[in-house]
Amino acid sequence: MSHRWNIGRMVARAAMAVAMVAAVTVVAGCGGESTVSRRYPCHFTFHTEWHPTSMIVTALNSYNYYVNIAMTTYRGAYVVNSSDAKGTKESITLSNELENLAYSGGIYLGAGGAYGSIIVGRTNFNGIVAWDGQCPNCATGYTSSYQLKWTDNATVVKCSNCGRTYSLETGAILSGNKGDRLMQYIVSYVPNGVLGIGN
Repeated sequence: MSHRWNIGRMVARAAMAVAMVAAVTVVAGCGGESTVSRRYPCHFTFHTEWHPTSMIVTALNSYNYYVNIAMTTYRGAYVVNSSDAKGTKESITLSNELENLAYSGGIYLGAGGAYGSIIVGRTNFNGIVAWDGQCPNCATGYTSSYQLKWTDNATVVKCSNCGRTYSLETGAILSGNKGDRLMQYIVSYVPNGVLGIGN
């Protein structure tokens, strides 16, 4: 009985996170200019309650610590791969049906599609943010060729193709030619629950 209640509660939490992302999407689309990128579909769901010591949870709870998140598959399960500016890497296999169900329609991580990535972290002034891991000025279609790389400053990323550097605090171009800011996605996070990122 308790097991069924826990699964029901987890499904309800996941549904709430999806509903929150959808509600924020609707509100962001009403009036004013939205900063949410809709150029490429993005959908990422991660159950922090099952991975409380992950690098992703650290990024959600620590100021100016960001992780680059990508996904792969291994033996029929989805794997969340994270890395930070120091080169620390972590791979988490999504080991239960509910976690894997979120990706039954495929992996959509922005400009790179199934091979893309998103950068997630907590800023000083703007809360938790999620950026596309591809350069917004070089990616002109689904590609993983313009992956942003960390600089010596853990809050700045650079495109090795065009040379632009971007702030992970604001998404703005810090150096290089004028152009578009980083592609931003909506974040919904229930502490010790579900992280949802999308557009």
